Amino acid sequence: MRNETVDHGTRTIIEKGKRGKGLTRHEALALLHGIPTRGDDFKALLAAADGVSRRQFGNMGEVHGQIGLNGERCSKDCQFCMFSDTWSSLDNPFRLGEEEVLAHAAAFESQKVGSISLMSTADYEFDRFLSMGRLVHKRLKGRIPLFANWGDLAPDQARAVKKAGFTFCYHALRLGEGAVTLIDPYKRMQTIENAHRAGLLVGSCLEPIGPEHSYEEIADLLDLMRTLKISWMATMKRIPLCGSPLEPYGQISDEEFARITAVTRLFFGNTIFTLAAHEPSPLCLAAGANFLVAERGTNPRDTDMETEAGRAWDAPACRAMLKEAGYDIYTDAVNRRYLSMSLKNRYFGHAGRLMVNWLHP
Repeated sequence: MRNETVDHGTRTIIEKGKRGKGLTRHEALALLHGIPTRGDDFKALLAAADGVSRRQFGNMGEVHGQIGLNGERCSKDCQFCMFSDTWSSLDNPFRLGEEEVLAHAAAFESQKVGSISLMSTADYEFDRFLSMGRLVHKRLKGRIPLFANWGDLAPDQARAVKKAGFTFCYHALRLGEGAVTLIDPYKRMQTIENAHRAGLLVGSCLEPIGPEHSYEEIADLLDLMRTLKISWMATMKRIPLCGSPLEPYGQISDEEFARITAVTRLFFGNTIFTLAAHEPSPLCLAAGANFLVAERGTNPRDTDMETEAGRAWDAPACRAMLKEAGYDIYTDAVNRRYLSMSLKNRYFGHAGRLMVNWLHP
């Protein structure tokens, strides 16, 4: 159960957060515990986070694309994932072919997304994943940066990902990692370090957030992600898939999702390039998020193997939501934008990796 102790210094913490210099773990906890999901304090929290993003990101919203390469039972057995090895109802393994992947990439290119992520289960053959990356990179001629979303990477694998044409790596140490998954949390952290050393920029996420997660657990994970120097951050609430062991817990409300997103935004300050909220939420776009993901192919939260016909949002719908929230839409590849922000905020480690990727796509 979450401790609902009230901290009467929350307004002071919010005022500090407005400056974009970040918060301490203790301050983040005070906001999570002390501000209800309604009332003037809640509105002040969301407004502060929104203001930080509008200023730092120049009122620019971003739409990125994700292509799920396969739908197969996975030995990592994540209890929140449709591809769990033990409880999934998935009977017919599914993989996108090369032409299908290229068609999805071409569609995203025509919709002017900021980047394209290739996502697979952890058991998807690494060489095949690299091959798909090279294929898409060649088709796009380096015009759109690629995210790699595979499993844990050894140092040589991280270098191979970079060589295959990927600029970014998405990797998250999930809430409950090692307890509701068969993944060693240390390996998740080591992959982030390996990706950095290989010249990749790493994006991460506070996920998948459920009602059973304590605020202490959430604050610990935020603190760890900042220590690991990730480049962009996201928040994601868990979808209670029918039949999953976590289904009885349900899901957090949109208001709780927005509160956690706002605290995440103030916690990181100007150390990140962007903040995503997934799945798309108008309330989170008023709480500091400026980045939405359109999805094609498979989706670990969807029983439909063509998620674009299922629960996924497409790029035009994401763009419309951002516009309704008052954001202008960035329609170029994000490398140059992120490099400019990195130099402005003096995060030269990010800047060096971005410069190498930009000059040698």
